[in-house]
Amino acid sequence: MKKKALLMWILFVVCVIGMVGLRYLSAKEDVEYEEVTAKVISAQERVIKNRKTKSSYTSYDITVKYKGKEYALKNAHNVYQYPSGKEITAYLSRGSLYANVEGVKSSTPLFYGYFAFLVASFVMLGVAINESIKAKRR
Repeated sequence: MKKKALLMWILFVVCVIGMVGLRYLSAKEDVEYEEVTAKVISAQERVIKNRKTKSSYTSYDITVKYKGKEYALKNAHNVYQYPSGKEITAYLSRGSLYANVEGVKSSTPLFYGYFAFLVASFVMLGVAINESIKAKRR
């Protein structure tokens, strides 16, 4: 095995260790949030289509009012639960309102780091396999 292929495998292992470590830390992290009552101002569903792949993505734009300030409600999964004028339970964390606790937990810097290492692990696995194949051909 060539040095470059060995280096890629080492980087892959480092990414996997980082991913596992950050996942553990993000699961143990005590995220601070406050359960609040907000009033729905508007709720719209947008379907965004990719012209090249013909695939579509549904986006939910929900605006709520809490203490006289308007917020975009994050991590909502539909618009049907949010008719205009309805009082809802939301979760306030780091200046944003979330529809559920999972949204609060998945928006922390540790969780973003975990996700980055997850993607890097898959990329490095492909690169390491590719470099190993190239090294064996030489």
